[in-house]
Order: sequence, then structure tokens, then C-alpha cells
Amino acid sequence: MDIAKIATDTATQRWSRRRFMGGAVSVAALGSFATACGSGADQPASAPTPGAPGAPLSGTSASPGSAPATSGVDADLIRQRYEGLAPFAPAPAPPAVKPITLSASDPTVFSHVPMTGKVVFITIDDGIEKDPQFIQMVKDFQIPLTISLADVLIRDDYAYFEKLYETGYISIQNHTVTHPLDMPGLPASRQLYEISGQQEKLRKEYGVTPYIFRPPGGNYDATTIASASEAGLKGLMLWKEAMQITDMEYQTSAHRLKPGDIILCHFRGPAQLHGETMVHMMIRLYKHIQAQGFTVADVTKYV
Repeated sequence: MDIAKIATDTATQRWSRRRFMGGAVSVAALGSFATACGSGADQPASAPTPGAPGAPLSGTSASPGSAPATSGVDADLIRQRYEGLAPFAPAPAPPAVKPITLSASDPTVFSHVPMTGKVVFITIDDGIEKDPQFIQMVKDFQIPLTISLADVLIRDDYAYFEKLYETGYISIQNHTVTHPLDMPGLPASRQLYEISGQQEKLRKEYGVTPYIFRPPGGNYDATTIASASEAGLKGLMLWKEAMQITDMEYQTSAHRLKPGDIILCHFRGPAQLHGETMVHMMIRLYKHIQAQGFTVADVTKYV
């Protein structure tokens, strides 16, 4: 798919911030696009049990930008709804001085936070899938997640990500306007548009000003870094592990998490997950994390 040819939004009068806009990308194309964004292959797991994870429940919410705790999580609900999982242990208090100092004058590229505690960070990219049951899952687990959004993949339903943000457990970061996987091959003007244009769109839709940039596919060059700096971004966030359908891809032969690792996921659904739902993918991710004795913290408190 030649994503670069997708037309950008025109400036239209909005009846509400929670509007729906027609996307320029077909469902079939989005399925192929999601495959290109990920890496590796995985086998589908068994079919989900009807009425299991993610059914509507009453959940606790917090105001956007707050630091939610896990003390109010219903352990019985988590166990019954999410295949025997337990609530995550509360993350330790973040350090008084962030381990990674970011600056717009010289953006840092990072994929890991130096630390010793058994803490990892979950990041979710793109925005193809918009599963309402995942919003409930976020409310149920009450752990911080960082999402990096590309406008071309969220513009058909901006309201979905507003609802996610309103849970209080989500930070929103920049993932370009049209998600070009060939960023290093683009001229400086186009790279700046992709980053600065998305800054404006996210500010307009959600009232946020991201300071972290996630380059599509992890592909960047010196021009990308310079463009991020010009757009006011302070860091480029990569990753150490990538979640697939049931398993994680590791960058080391040890196939183990390490303290401070950043984990990559994507907003994906049955079309990209061989019939699985995003909730089931996240259940398996959470099982991987808990089985290795880790909990989850907010990466924005450390960088």
C-alpha cells in the first residue's frame, strides 16, 4: 500500500471532539498494513471462550494524567474474566531524577530504561483495532500504558482513543500522520510534516502535547531525529520485545525480560490476529510478564 499517497484531512467544522470521520484506508488494506508493522510469525491460539474476557463490567476510572494505583483492582474479577490472571503488583515509586533525561534540542533514542527493579513498560502502536472490550480491560487492570497513534489509522474513530485516554491509565505519544515505514528515505520536509502534523492533530483531538516519538517500524535516520527536534519532541522510543499473537519476540537469545525493558504491542484485532481479539493478545502478554515476576510502570515517569 502506498501510504504516502493518502490524502490528509481537510479543515472541517466539527460538531464535537467525539466525532467519527471516514478513513481513507480500507479494512482489507489495514489488515495488510498491520502485518507490515509487526515482525515475525505466530500461530493462532484456541478460539476464545464465549462471554469470557472483556465483557462489560463496572470499572474504576481516573482523570487523564493521574498516577493510578493498583490497590483498588478486584482480584476475583481479574481471575474470572482474564483466564486466571492476577492483578499486577503496584510499581515502585519512580526515582526523583529520571534515569533518562530528554531534550528537544538533542532528542535521545532509547529502547530501555536503566534500572534494577523488576519493572517493564508496555507501549501500543498504530490504532487499527478499536475494541471496546479493551477499554474495559484497561479499567479493570489499572496499569499504565503508553500509546503511539498514527492519524491515518485512528481518524475513522477519534472518539475511541479519547475514551481510552479518559480512563486515566493512558499516555498518548506521536507515531506520524500516515505511518510511512520508509521514514529514512523521505526528504526532511516530509519527515517534519509527518511528525509536526501529528503533533497538531493529537493536540486538536485530545488536548495533549506528546514529547516522545515512536518511528514507524523503528526506522529513523539523522533527519528523523532533527525533524523530531524541530517539532518539539524530546526522544525517539524503540523497544526490546514485541508481542505477537501468543508469544513475544525477544532481541536477545536469553528470551527473558530485563528490568526497564520497553515492550511493543499493536492495536490489532481478528483480521490481524488470525481470529483472536486484542483482549486475548493482551492476556497472553500479561501472562508472559507475570510469569517472569515483573510488574508494569509508566514510562513517562522515567524518561
